[in-house]
Amino acid sequence: MPAESRTLIAGGNLDARGSSPRTWATNWPLHLVVAGTALLGLVVSPGPLTALLVLLWLAVYAAAHWAVVLRGLPGAGAVSVTALGAIALALEVVSHQGLHLFAAFMLMWVLLSSYRAGLAATLVLATGLMLVLLPAALDGGAADIAVVLASGIGSALFSILMASWIWQTERLSHERRELAEELATTVGRLEDTRTELLALEHRRGAEEEATRFAAEIHDTLAQSFTSITMLSQAARQADAAGQGDAAPASLLEQIEEVSREGLAQSRALISRTQPPLDLAGTLDRLSSDLEGRTGVRTRLDATGWSSVATRTEVVLLRTVQEALRNIEHHADASSVRIRLSRENAEALLEVADDGTGFDTDLPTAGYGLVGMRSRLEAEGGALHLSSSRGAGTTLRATLPVDAKDGPMGETVHPIDDDAATVSFPSPSEAPRAQ
Repeated sequence: MPAESRTLIAGGNLDARGSSPRTWATNWPLHLVVAGTALLGLVVSPGPLTALLVLLWLAVYAAAHWAVVLRGLPGAGAVSVTALGAIALALEVVSHQGLHLFAAFMLMWVLLSSYRAGLAATLVLATGLMLVLLPAALDGGAADIAVVLASGIGSALFSILMASWIWQTERLSHERRELAEELATTVGRLEDTRTELLALEHRRGAEEEATRFAAEIHDTLAQSFTSITMLSQAARQADAAGQGDAAPASLLEQIEEVSREGLAQSRALISRTQPPLDLAGTLDRLSSDLEGRTGVRTRLDATGWSSVATRTEVVLLRTVQEALRNIEHHADASSVRIRLSRENAEALLEVADDGTGFDTDLPTAGYGLVGMRSRLEAEGGALHLSSSRGAGTTLRATLPVDAKDGPMGETVHPIDDDAATVSFPSPSEAPRAQ
């Protein structure tokens, strides 16, 4: 905002019409000053002529506010300032008090649209004040003349200094506002750039991960499948050539070995993409769910547990799910205890119930226990069962863990093998009658 177009009007520059709406409340402190000087003028110097000039003063001020502030009519500021200054000087002559001149010096800066115009009007009004007072001071000698000159010059300097200080303050405020807007715009652009960079980084990371994953699949699973294909072809050729059962059997053993390696490699790849499981929290929810549905009192002790590889936690979770399913359908238990802990390089899971139990020497018809055992053994673990009829069931599952998989938890003493707890035959695993 250039200095030449600055005014002291509340709400900003008169030329900047769109900055904020202007009403009769705009610049209301100045309304109070004008009305106050008019009222004090009537009190200090009552009289019909003074009252008439005061009413004219108020009417011209209202018209000036409407024409200059509300409507922005061209030339209205100069006409308004001239009229108000003349009325203020006339009141000085009639009532011999300068209250209205105090307001007039302020109006110069408000109703004119530039600092230079306000400066010129102030000097003209100060000169008019001295010319009005000078004839009476000529009879009083040099002292009275000096007082008149000092009054005019002092009024002008005070008005100019106050206006300059306010103008400078508002100019700095305007510059700071512009800088704040520029800073906000810059920050917004930086945020947009940051968002774009994060999106690009995410896409680049996804592409790199996909490339790495594809390379690992090529180097592991694809090689295993290629080997299986070649071994299968060799077995078919050996069988067609009539080389007996030894050659195909050997090739089948190799195929099985390669398949197991491929299975382990696929599980390793999958485990890298899985988020942390929070096994203890999941088991707590399973326990609460079982107790809420069946009324079987279920307690979980995981004080000795710390997180391990996701693949290991998934195997333990599936084991607990199968065990709780068996308890719900077959154990007829009133309480269940689950303990989860880490002991040295092993993860230990124990599930125990006080149900009917079963004879572990009898074969089972279902796949539940077989599936649990196979899943644990595939990861290098083991499944141990302890149960007898009427004495409940205890299941203990162990899995090897890496020492780097989280801090070692406090060791929890295993459940005694003779303690009553969890029944395991699933619906299809009920003991067969001898």
